[in-house]
Parts: sequence; structure tokens; C-alpha cells
Amino acid sequence: MLILWVLDFSIVTAAEGNSFYAYGWESQLLETGFLTIWLCDLPSFRGIFRDTISSRPPPSLPVLWLFRWLCARISVGAGLIKLRGGECWQKKTCLYYHFETQPIPSPLSFIFHFLPKEALRRAVDLDYFVQLYSIWMVLLPGFNWYLTNLRRVGGFVQAGFMVNIILSGNFSILNHLTIVPALACLDDECYPIWLTHHVYRSFRRGSSIHSEVPKSSIITRSSIDLCLLAIIGMLSVPVITNLLQIGGKHQVMNASFSSFKLVNSYGAFGSVGEARYEPIISVSHDGKQWTELELPCKPGDTKRRPCFCAPYHYRLDWNIWFIGFKPHQSMLQRQERWMFELIHKILDANVAYGLQRPWLALLDSRSVDFLNRSPMRYAKVEMYRYRMANPLWIIASKWVRGEEVIWWNRTFEESLIRPVQMHDGSLTYANI
Repeated sequence: MLILWVLDFSIVTAAEGNSFYAYGWESQLLETGFLTIWLCDLPSFRGIFRDTISSRPPPSLPVLWLFRWLCARISVGAGLIKLRGGECWQKKTCLYYHFETQPIPSPLSFIFHFLPKEALRRAVDLDYFVQLYSIWMVLLPGFNWYLTNLRRVGGFVQAGFMVNIILSGNFSILNHLTIVPALACLDDECYPIWLTHHVYRSFRRGSSIHSEVPKSSIITRSSIDLCLLAIIGMLSVPVITNLLQIGGKHQVMNASFSSFKLVNSYGAFGSVGEARYEPIISVSHDGKQWTELELPCKPGDTKRRPCFCAPYHYRLDWNIWFIGFKPHQSMLQRQERWMFELIHKILDANVAYGLQRPWLALLDSRSVDFLNRSPMRYAKVEMYRYRMANPLWIIASKWVRGEEVIWWNRTFEESLIRPVQMHDGSLTYANI
């Protein structure tokens, strides 16, 4: 786990400042991974070959508490950014649009979006209840049966809410990763008896005779736990200051306050767009007949079924979504200028049939096949307004009857990048 953390930290650090690695779950993965390193005892040289479940001490209790602290910060940060964010959260109308305008809708998003308006308003209340009003339960000590069960309920509430969000759309690893610290609120008694018996039987088959944990291991474990508590406690100060807006500063979401990203602030969807705008890349060999290129999961072809891709993260599909925020030209020029480089590679005849084309993996397989057949001379990008055509149950009934299925309705919005071509190795506007 330590090696994996170092590798991930190296990638995130090297890509810092790049919009493709500016997502909150990059730092959340680092923080979660760092705590996981210290959850169990470090293996001894003898233990590498002979150590088994029966001879190991239980997971570190202080680290379990740090996981619960992480769970609380994630939830409170997400709740407060909504409470202080877009006006639609106060009006309880954000979910009227969210499922349609989220980065990568799934087929099930076509159920959530068409729920009754009153149900969507109550869902905002549920969001506040889970992320703000019930989060204190995950921090309860287990002094007695009542407090322990309240903490378990808190863990189930947080994990269950994440499962609900997983069903409603594709949010990369965000929700799957957020379930991990919530599991620190649960213990063996939370699971069905048949499951725990099965797990323990599996452990006993390969276990050795229980051996007492050496005193030196206890001292080492305690020293590590004290250091972790001190480090996380110290690094939590600016995070708490940010959450409480001490000093008059506005809350910042998905921010790191230390070089190693060990304690961070989190939050998502502080504001929700009311309309979905998609940039559509088209290519042509003659400037008359244009073919649209598809990305693996983002909306494009109105007849193509949305995909299930979480927890996988299609970075290009996510980044192109930000261009949909108005003003589109400003988002393109300030944040997503990689679009010009992508078009450059598509039109570059010098590499059109070469072997070094890893960027093709960013596109849908049908678009890859099309580009492999013949080189393209022109490219353009146009913005379209997309709306969900029908609820999933109507789409499913049409599919069963063999009728044509339309997932999206779209209307032309504006030209984002007018037709361009390659000239002396650079992109220039085409006179067509």
C-alpha cells in the first residue's frame, strides 16, 4: 500500500496545475490511502512468510477514528458547500436539473430526472440530513450499546447515501471511495451471522496457533498511532478554519493545505447548471460532408445509450463537460485549451497512419475505426443544447416493441471552433 501511495502521489504531484488532475477525489484517494497504510500492523520479516490473521493484532483503533474523522469532513464539506452555494439549493430546485446536467449521466439518470418535482425537493432535504444533520453519529464513541449502535447507523446512512448517488450517475471513484471511511463505523456484528461465520472459517483454515503479540510491537504500534494523531490533528486546523469560514474567507472545496495532501477539504456541486451544453467535434475530408466524433461516454449521438462507467474515470469526457459552462469560449480559452491539441492530432497527416497514437484510446471505438480509414482535412467544434428525451421506462418500452429509441433531444447553440485545417504544421482557419 505504501508503494501504491507513493506512485499515486508522484502522478498527482507531477500533474498538479493540469485540469485533468484537478478533481477532488485525487487528494481524497491520497488521504484515504495514507490512512490505510497504517490501519494494520506492519509485517515483520517473520510475518512476511508465516504471519496469519490469528497472530495479528486487530486494526488500529486510532486509525479507525481518523477514518471516521475523514468521513465527517467529507460529508460536512459537501453539505456546507451546498448550503452556502448556488441559490437552487436554498430553493430546493437543484435536483430538477442535476441528473440531466451532471458530467456523465447513466441510463438510470433517466429515472431520477423524471421523478415528481416534490420527490426531488424532498431529496434535497435528504441530502442535508445525511451530510449535515446526521453526520455527528459517525463520531460517537462506543462507550455503551446505545452509542455503538448509533455510530453503526451513521455508517450505514453515509454508505447507503453513496450507493444511491452511484445509481444516479457516473461520478468516477468519488462515491465508491467515500464509502471506505464510512465502513470504519461498522464492526463484525453489523453483518449477517452466516457471512461472519463463513469469513472466520476461511481464516481458520490457513491460520497458525495464536501467538501473543510481542511487547515491542505494541510499543511501536502505539508510537505510530500517536504520531499519526498529532500529524492529522495539526493538519486539520486549516481545514476546520476553512469549513467554519474563520477569518471571513469563503469556504474552498477540494483544496489541500499541505504538500503531501494528507488532510484536505472536500465538496461537490456547490452550484448546479440548469441546462446541458455539449461540444461536438466534427471532421471532414472535403468541408461538405461532416462526421461527428464520439467519446466513450459523454452524450453525442442522440440514439446512443448512455453508459455505466463508474468507478472508471474517463478524463476527457469529464473535462469536455466544463466547456458546457457559459460563456463557452471563456471556458475553452482559459481552462480547456487541450481541445486545440486534440484537433491538431486528429488532423496531423504526418501521424495519421503511424503507430504512436495513444490518444486514440480517448475516443469511442467507432470514431477510432472511422479515423483509421482515411485522413481528415477539416475539423470544427459546435455547441448543442441537450435535453433528456423520455423517462427510462418509456425508452425501455419502445426498445421492447422494437421501435427507434431516442435518448436525447438537442438543438444547435453556437459555433465554438469554426472549421480549421493544418497548414505548415499548425492549425489555421479554413476558408470554406
